[in-house]
Amino acid sequence: MPKKSGKGKEKKMKRKEEAAKVAVATAAVAKANKIENPMETLVAFSKFERNGVTATVECVRSGALSASDVEWAYSLTRDNMRDQYIGGGWGWNDHDKRDEIFDERAWFIVARSAVDQQPLGFVDFRFDVDEQMEVLYVYEIQLEKDARRKGLGRFLMQLAQLIAAKAAMQKVVATVFKVNAPSMKFFLQTLKFDYDESSPCAVDPANPDEYTHEIVSKRLRPQTAPAAAPSGGASAS
Repeated sequence: MPKKSGKGKEKKMKRKEEAAKVAVATAAVAKANKIENPMETLVAFSKFERNGVTATVECVRSGALSASDVEWAYSLTRDNMRDQYIGGGWGWNDHDKRDEIFDERAWFIVARSAVDQQPLGFVDFRFDVDEQMEVLYVYEIQLEKDARRKGLGRFLMQLAQLIAAKAAMQKVVATVFKVNAPSMKFFLQTLKFDYDESSPCAVDPANPDEYTHEIVSKRLRPQTAPAAAPSGGASAS
């Protein structure tokens, strides 16, 4: 009887290992999505006060947003991102983008002015499975012009990272257009993210002109104890 090749067995084992990883990640995401209030043990992050901005912060499911909040979040995203999407060759479709932003799986971290409760910015994220791994994927981080360069964006992303760690996600992931230099700097330098192993620059480094975006990520350590807000009160630089 001819000797059987071990390659088929190796491939089968690899498929089983990959399936097992996806199953574990899927279970972790399902558990994270059962959390009623991701900020329950992060009370210190419910207020931001720095550089002339005082804001309250909450984390809610997309379905809990008011109609006015939905219109505000969509308009802000469209105004900030539409040209980048079109310039990046992705195109822009209002209906599709609305569906993506307000998907039933989406969570929103929303910052509001403590003076008049007008929204100042938000992070739109999902607990998701990406590359066989449980992650918190940031779909959008958008700020009103008057709230930029005040430390609020960093503060909201620090909160997102803590939420991810407490929910036992392995990393935080985001997609950034290469042409958006301030955003690339924000993630890579301010937040200390790295290019993800799935990013085009890692997958196809010889052809940088063939793609208009990068995927960035940051590995996490699980959090067990309540986190303290950054020094100087509940704020971030």
